[in-house]
Amino acid sequence: MADYNLLSMEQVAKMLGVSLKSVYRWIDSGDLPVSQIGRRKYRIFERDLIKFVYSKRITKKPRRR
Repeated sequence: MADYNLLSMEQVAKMLGVSLKSVYRWIDSGDLPVSQIGRRKYRIFERDLIKFVYSKRITKKPRRR
């Protein structure tokens, strides 16, 4: 059976060093997928968080002199 790591919103915010509000904004915008567990609990698959982080990666352009 596959091993799936589920993360809470608080864990995601702490891992990324952002506010809980930012995590909810990403979820509301559809950028970060979330799974509903039960009636009022939501969790994020670790693999979805990794995909999200890579999709938001910014590459720095070299400075012109």
